Amino acid sequence: MRTELIVAFLSGLVALVSVTYSAQANRKSALLKNELERQAAETLRDLERQDAMGRYRDPLLWAAFDLQSRLYNIAGQGFLRVHFVQPHEQLYAVRSTLYVLAEYLGWVEILRRRIYFLDLGNREANRHIVTLLARISNVLNDDTYADTHLQLFRSDQRGIGELVITDDRDAASCIGYAEFCSQLESDRRFAAWFTRLSDSVAQLASLEGRHPRVVDLQVALMDLIDFLDPEQERFPQQRRFRLQH
Repeated sequence: MRTELIVAFLSGLVALVSVTYSAQANRKSALLKNELERQAAETLRDLERQDAMGRYRDPLLWAAFDLQSRLYNIAGQGFLRVHFVQPHEQLYAVRSTLYVLAEYLGWVEILRRRIYFLDLGNREANRHIVTLLARISNVLNDDTYADTHLQLFRSDQRGIGELVITDDRDAASCIGYAEFCSQLESDRRFAAWFTRLSDSVAQLASLEGRHPRVVDLQVALMDLIDFLDPEQERFPQQRRFRLQH
């Protein structure tokens, strides 16, 4: 009888240990599964973030660089005065200047609509890029400069940005230079958005010295470029110049 009790006790003890071990193993397995799922989700978010930055941040970077380059050439190299000598060059100078500004505004508008795609990994970075974009917008909008050359109110900035965005919602982009020129020639409503800016560019060609708005805008764009390309992978230091008043 005593032997049967001992066997029964041992059997119960083994069963209890087995249940306890199995419960601990299941708990550890569940924790491991949850951790692996968390890591997989985080990796997926990182990949999506990198893809989004490549799809939206890089085009903005190139558009900002093209615009600042034109502004630098206008203020520092006499681009407009040189090209306004011949009528056909004058047309190119005006249209290409309008285009690089419109393309930049187009990408800003795309990002405004898809701002969550520009998640740079932390809130501080997100706030900083919004601040940089707002600063550029403020320079264009500012009415405290001595004149209105290249002044563009905020709603007009958005309007021009909307005009040059393609209709493909799955892969938004901006129209190319050829289409932009064609629209200027064939669409009066489209061209009307650029009449005042076109006059401003022509007036800048006759000005001596560096226009304060042009300088401030070029410097603000360079700050954006430095932020978007901190490792200088797209644009090396020798291509980064800042205007001075």
